[in-house]
Amino acid sequence: MKRLMLLCLALFALLAVGCAQVTSEIKVDSDFSGEWNATIQAPVPISKGDLLSAVTKSSKKQPQIDLKKIELEAIGPDGKELDADKPGVQAQTWKLEAKFDNKDELAQMSAAVFGRNSNSKINVIYPYGDDPDVYTFNLGEASGATTIEVDGKIIKESVGKGLLKDDDTVIYAAGDTIKFQFKKESSFGSIIGGIVVIAALAGIGYVIYRRRQTA
Repeated sequence: MKRLMLLCLALFALLAVGCAQVTSEIKVDSDFSGEWNATIQAPVPISKGDLLSAVTKSSKKQPQIDLKKIELEAIGPDGKELDADKPGVQAQTWKLEAKFDNKDELAQMSAAVFGRNSNSKINVIYPYGDDPDVYTFNLGEASGATTIEVDGKIIKESVGKGLLKDDDTVIYAAGDTIKFQFKKESSFGSIIGGIVVIAALAGIGYVIYRRRQTA
């Protein structure tokens, strides 16, 4: 576990200093939990030992991340997974799959991947304006192509250089500033929607019951 922790931190250190290309796909649910999947392309093939040595001077500066929610895979040139613990094995491509339970954990992940100052207060998702259902999503400068999907509707005028793929999905290129506003579905609207669905199912059930009674 200790070696895995250092590996994760070393990988994040490489990303933070811009030594690696990273493509990210981030999905955020209505409660601000979600998933962060990334493909990291190192400038040269590296071993686990190389990653461990990279973190020697910077591991203490990184935010705390729950490693149980992170999976790392080393990928060979043929696209197959490699055994990174095997002596002499190196990989230029790494895949990361991570889960976060709330916006604070998402902020911790962004600090690691995008190299933010871990000593300062980090806000990735925070309220915007007077509408309680409108939020700002701010990840700073993209380390690589980054796709973000939220549970709500993205405000088109707020995406900057981003490319709006759907009402709930926006794509940013490397170097672009990831910042936009979105309106998530209100809890009241969810309750009303649930009541409507239940009422509809109840109505269908009643019709079926009446037909059986008259048959």
